[in-house]
Amino acid sequence: MQIKGTKSGLLLHLHERPLSGAVSQLRDRLAAQPGFYQGSRAVLLLGSHPAEAAELAAIIATLEQFGIVADGAVCDTDEVAALVRSAGLRLVGASIAASPRARDDRTTPHGHADDSHRERHGKKARNGQVVGPGETLYHKGTVRSGQNLSSRGNIVVIGDVNAGGELVAAGDIVVWGALRGVAHAGAEGDESAKVFALRLEPMQLRIATKLAVAPE
Repeated sequence: MQIKGTKSGLLLHLHERPLSGAVSQLRDRLAAQPGFYQGSRAVLLLGSHPAEAAELAAIIATLEQFGIVADGAVCDTDEVAALVRSAGLRLVGASIAASPRARDDRTTPHGHADDSHRERHGKKARNGQVVGPGETLYHKGTVRSGQNLSSRGNIVVIGDVNAGGELVAAGDIVVWGALRGVAHAGAEGDESAKVFALRLEPMQLRIATKLAVAPE
């Protein structure tokens, strides 16, 4: 089983063997680096192996135990797709598996393909995403709880980032206000990336793979 990091989360390669043998292996793998993946989102690559609902639930529960949110799944058969939906996970097209926060299922509701087209070509998406490498996303206003902004370049926020808000950038993050949410700079592995804020009070701060969490 492989765990691979991407610009916005993890890819769990579970498709090479049945899920029944993956739970203990996943637990051992995560326990070897407790806290390392905390706060991450993960897309599960399930392939076509038949699975039981309890097995998928055990995978999701194991991830949650280590602070990882199962954000979706890639599968190759209708049977596995039905299992994924019953577990409350979204289906992710294989072509966007490397970007788990790209929305949404394999088909776009009501035939609206414009949003996904704009995401692929570096324009602003509905949730403030910028996909184009090297670009800077400028956001004026408060980033509220539950809102996330991501960019393959830098992010500049003119305003506060509330607790529960999230910023993910391949480059630097600048907040002209208070940063109280989650910030992940250097998300594609750039350890020289920086985070600046007028008031730096984050719930979680990450640069590349280095993670710091605010004390409770």
